[in-house]
Amino acid sequence: MSPRPTWLATRSAELRAALLDLGLTITDTEAQKILDNKVSEYAALMRVTRQTAQRDFTDERLISFAQSLALSLSDEAPGANLIEFERTISMPVAAVGLTTAALAEALKVAHINLDDKETVAGLSLLSTLGMITADASAFLVPVPRPLLLRIARYLDGAATSITGGANLPDGLDETNRQHFADILAQDADGIRALANTDDGDTPALWRTPNPH
Repeated sequence: MSPRPTWLATRSAELRAALLDLGLTITDTEAQKILDNKVSEYAALMRVTRQTAQRDFTDERLISFAQSLALSLSDEAPGANLIEFERTISMPVAAVGLTTAALAEALKVAHINLDDKETVAGLSLLSTLGMITADASAFLVPVPRPLLLRIARYLDGAATSITGGANLPDGLDETNRQHFADILAQDADGIRALANTDDGDTPALWRTPNPH
């Protein structure tokens, strides 16, 4: 007798089908990871068990989530070469520094948890940001909006993973778990806000680097 499909396997297949109807294709592994993070985030936010969070994730909520996810991912220009993408966001050098540091911390999370796929994805984002920054010749670095949105989502994923009990990078102990996750989430929010800044405006830095 075949084993009964898990809730995550069943729901991720339904999520993939809903996204396909919206013109977006993702792998089963990606669907399961996105859905797993969403359920963990909901359980932590509502202070309920994972089983309750799964039960609350109704068919209607799955369709709504698929719609918002498709819209979000389409903004990230999936499949596009971001090196050649139009660079419409003016990013202060200090913001580039904060973003680079945040990506490095999120990469530590992927590495310590032996997640090769996330490690490769993070390194790709870091490399792209570095190459784009190298092209800049002024205080403001022009960057593609989709790159910032991809980085913000990557940081959100690391924050959710840490909140959900993933292994902490070397040098951090349990007392710092939530603070570490909060900083990653704050950086994600700041980068996302920068990505949505109106053309021509110089965005404020979302937090002070190395406060004393």
